[in-house]
Amino acid sequence: MLDAHPMEPIAQATAIVLAGASLGWIMLFSFVLSPAAFATFDAGRAERLVKHVMNRGHGILGLIAFLSAIASLMAGAIAGAAVAATAGVFAFMCKFALAPRDDKPIKGHRVVKTARIVASGLTAFIMPVLIAAIVLTMLGI
Repeated sequence: MLDAHPMEPIAQATAIVLAGASLGWIMLFSFVLSPAAFATFDAGRAERLVKHVMNRGHGILGLIAFLSAIASLMAGAIAGAAVAATAGVFAFMCKFALAPRDDKPIKGHRVVKTARIVASGLTAFIMPVLIAAIVLTMLGI
């Protein structure tokens, strides 16, 4: 007898692999690239590197998380899809709202450089969301 949904296991595996790839990117950026940039380069160069990587990489990260959400939905894991889509939204928020910016400082105010904390820390907070998406997708929830 034929299975009613032969693509579900493939979609589930695809969703888990894509969420795992997103998780790997976040770990690489948050715990390797950003700290190494700030330890190796002066603050200005490190901020430019982190900004460049966020502007290029976090868009791709968001798309991969959204693709994971679509695959989870195809596998029947609706909660896994919702959580993976939330991770994608968080990645785009890091890209557009939380990335180090080129705004000029307000006259008379000192600029505090928080690029490392914002870029690494807030990106790392996406990791538990992706882990939850993986677990929910594995359970088919």
